[in-house]
Amino acid sequence: MPPIWKGMDYLGRIFKYLKNYKLQIALILFVQLLYAFFSIFTLTLLVPFLQVLFRQVEAVTTRPEFSFSPQYLIDTFYYLMNSVIERYGQASALLFIAGTMILLSFLANLCRYAGMFWLSHIRSGILSNIRDEFYRKLIRLPLSYYAKQRSGDIVSRMGADVLEVEWTVISSLLTLCRDPFLIIAYLITLFAISVKLSVVTLLILPLMALILSVIGKNIRNYSLRSQELIGQITAYFEEAVDGLRIIKGYNAQDYMSGQFRKKNFRFYRLNKKIFRIKELGSPLIEFLCIFAVLAISMIGLVVFPDSFASRGSAFMLYFVVFARMIPPAKSLATTYYQIRKGMGAAARIYEVIDAEVEIKDVPNAKHITDFQETIEFKNVSFSYNPEIEKEEDCEVLRNINFTLKKGETLAIVGPSGSGKSTLVDLLSRFYDIRFGEILIDGVPIKEYALTDLRGLFGIVNQDVFLFDDTVYENLTFGAKNATEEEVVAAAKIAQAHDFIMELEDGYQTRIGNRGMRLSGGQRQRLSIARAILKNPQIFILDEATSALDNESELLFQEALLPYIEQHTGIIIAHRLSTIRFVDHILFLKDGRVEEFGSHNELMAKKGEYYHFCTAQNLSE
Repeated sequence: MPPIWKGMDYLGRIFKYLKNYKLQIALILFVQLLYAFFSIFTLTLLVPFLQVLFRQVEAVTTRPEFSFSPQYLIDTFYYLMNSVIERYGQASALLFIAGTMILLSFLANLCRYAGMFWLSHIRSGILSNIRDEFYRKLIRLPLSYYAKQRSGDIVSRMGADVLEVEWTVISSLLTLCRDPFLIIAYLITLFAISVKLSVVTLLILPLMALILSVIGKNIRNYSLRSQELIGQITAYFEEAVDGLRIIKGYNAQDYMSGQFRKKNFRFYRLNKKIFRIKELGSPLIEFLCIFAVLAISMIGLVVFPDSFASRGSAFMLYFVVFARMIPPAKSLATTYYQIRKGMGAAARIYEVIDAEVEIKDVPNAKHITDFQETIEFKNVSFSYNPEIEKEEDCEVLRNINFTLKKGETLAIVGPSGSGKSTLVDLLSRFYDIRFGEILIDGVPIKEYALTDLRGLFGIVNQDVFLFDDTVYENLTFGAKNATEEEVVAAAKIAQAHDFIMELEDGYQTRIGNRGMRLSGGQRQRLSIARAILKNPQIFILDEATSALDNESELLFQEALLPYIEQHTGIIIAHRLSTIRFVDHILFLKDGRVEEFGSHNELMAKKGEYYHFCTAQNLSE
């Protein structure tokens, strides 16, 4: 699709939300039509009033007969003004017309404000709709999408890009609803005064349209690059905050400042170009309009000398109306630039909204609420590169086979980078496999509804994530219907209750962004308690005790492992104290299953697991 039509497509998608505001749109169009009528009527009163007031036209003493024509309105006005002057004098007539014009001006501006009043509802609503749609898509996209994106850039799209769309596109709604009416009303008035001069006036429009097109195209291109740089700058901010300890520890403040300065300078140069190009359009349009006025004056004097002399007041009104048409024409030009600029931000927003959700329910997906029999991996191979065509080329996992029965516990062990966390991510369908099958109770997991499938698992990761909320809200994140007694019971099993009660507000204590007010071990215990409270069919503990000291881990084992044994557990761990009592141990190396069995069986083989355990004992 060509860029210009792609931009119009984005504009159409933004304005599709208008269907929810049909009443407000109807009211806005109605009051803006009134605004145009009152504005033009106020202008057209001026010249006839002056003509009558200073006796420059023959007095109309009889009321004209009704007809649908401009002449009827003019003669009627002449008749009324002559009556007022004859009865009350010129001073009273002046007060009368002044009062009339003030009333019309008040009504015109009241209609204008009414349009702004109803537009505020539409403007805020569309902005809210865009953010809702963006956020819904954001949490539905697979993890593989975020592996290719910088989180700061995503945040920038949600924040800066949406605001850019608001200020450049949505804020232009009133202009689009108001100024076309004004321009049409002014053009009708100009044609009513002089058709020939108006035709000449219209010859300037193609030149204006050409200028707008060239400038608008450049603005959109620069704006898209500018929004991309904003995303990069936001990512630098986020990395600076998250990595501040590393930056200071390595004395890299100057280096990071220099890197940021380069990005910021590029943004400065792009914005400078955008502002200069944008501000060029309005003076050009105004210059062309002034040029047109002078050209019309010369044409009127040279081509229509007799008509120009005899209808001097009408031509004066023509120039006044034409001058009043310049501001809405400039406003529409500015709106065009703004919309073109906003299309760059809209493109970045819809790039996320249009991203393919690769992991989704199949048609007529099956439902599962209880894990009954087995979890089975059959010839599972996986690569993060979607372009891999052959199973043997998969570099993360290759030909994984094992079976875990309900009620059993499995420990996945192996050196770093062997694919342990990836294996459990596949079980929850955070990623989809292309080679082999994963089955639960004999059914491929792709055939289950995603919400049902993930509802079977309680996951505790090594990298604990907690929300900037209270302890209680974090614990009940996946179990909003849990009672206070159940929350406390889960916290006790996870050895978290005692330290929670020592916090300033107990369970109602806010723990800060990512739980930064707590230690690593405390955050991990809360994460474990959150999984317990969910009461899942299958526990997945990915290095869940890595942040606990030996004493805390012993308490954890005494409390949690018996609880897990009542369910089904998959544990990723390096510490022998955590894994030696599980039913099965799967030893991974370079993405392959090297050994599978119990602790005693594998130690007796004196293979990879034996050497792994021996090396750990020596290091301890």
